[in-house]
Amino acid sequence: MNKLFSDELGLLAYEKVKRMILNNELPAGKKIVQEKLAADLGISRTPLRSALQMLEAEYLVKSIPRRGVVVRQFSNEEIAEVYDCRIALECTAVRLFTEKATKEQIEQLKALFAPFTKLDEPIAEKPYQLADSQFHDAIIEWCGNGFLKQLFNTGNLLVWINRIGLIRPPAETLPEHLGIIQAIEERDLAKVELLARQHLETSKTLIVKRINNDQ
Repeated sequence: MNKLFSDELGLLAYEKVKRMILNNELPAGKKIVQEKLAADLGISRTPLRSALQMLEAEYLVKSIPRRGVVVRQFSNEEIAEVYDCRIALECTAVRLFTEKATKEQIEQLKALFAPFTKLDEPIAEKPYQLADSQFHDAIIEWCGNGFLKQLFNTGNLLVWINRIGLIRPPAETLPEHLGIIQAIEERDLAKVELLARQHLETSKTLIVKRINNDQ
């Protein structure tokens, strides 16, 4: 097989398998049966192996001796480490975004949580989690710092944050999100960074408690 063609197939397989992981078609902890997956993708195992190597470098899959390749599943300790990175980068991102946020962008952030502000019944977690993810994704996307955004993308931080799901109930975090948006609208850089840090560190504290309870 032509090497260039093989590399192109490997890149195509990488993109397809990564999409399957992000869409939870390949859930965390699932063993990847390479023969079946290669057949499903219509390729040989050679480009699939190349794809899996790239995904392992991005911490999306993991090779386990005598078991094979599995979709990576983070431990509580690793989740806490993800949050350390998230706090450092996202608090910087929200401050940068606040400096340049447009009225339209702020209105888009408000619109994400508007459906949950006047509900008489408990907030459904699935739609709220989507709004939560879109909110934090937007902060990174709109912060205006390409290197910061690349750091998030290289480590797939947003991917794993979204896969971890909600750490705390919507009723608890909704006021926090609304407070951050208000601080952005007020252009209060110190306040928005403080609120974002408190928001993220409170969730990390719960993760650390889980770790301590498991020990």
